[in-house]
Amino acid sequence: MNNLFSYLLFFLLIFFGCDRERQNENASIQNLSVQEKMRFNQYMVYGQTLYTQHCSNCHQEEGTGLRRVIPPLAKSDYMLEDIKRTVCLIRYGLEDTIKVNGQAYHQKMPANEKLTALEIAQITTYITNTWGNDKGYISVKETTEHLESCK
Repeated sequence: MNNLFSYLLFFLLIFFGCDRERQNENASIQNLSVQEKMRFNQYMVYGQTLYTQHCSNCHQEEGTGLRRVIPPLAKSDYMLEDIKRTVCLIRYGLEDTIKVNGQAYHQKMPANEKLTALEIAQITTYITNTWGNDKGYISVKETTEHLESCK
């Protein structure tokens, strides 16, 4: 009987803990329409694949960067404070020194000019909603507008 109670308590803690975590993950998309939420979920899946192909070699699978050489994306003040700039950096790369979370980074970031606006929207949605980031859905329309005003 004591074991049954322990298992039940364990199950309830896991269930409610996971549910609370899921609610926190989705806080930034709660006001989206059902269609936008579906698109957000699709962008997250495709964005992760694209991130793995094009970005994780430098920024690492967990978005931690490479110490003082490549900046982190996880909880990155630089990335999150200006989504337009983030979109432009993905497409056109970066040659300037930047400061991320108080640390200066001098490494050049290569351009990804062959990525479409949709792919950049998917990557941006993924990286701005993973590893503790919580920016919500970045639409292809918004991304296209940002790309048109880069440089």
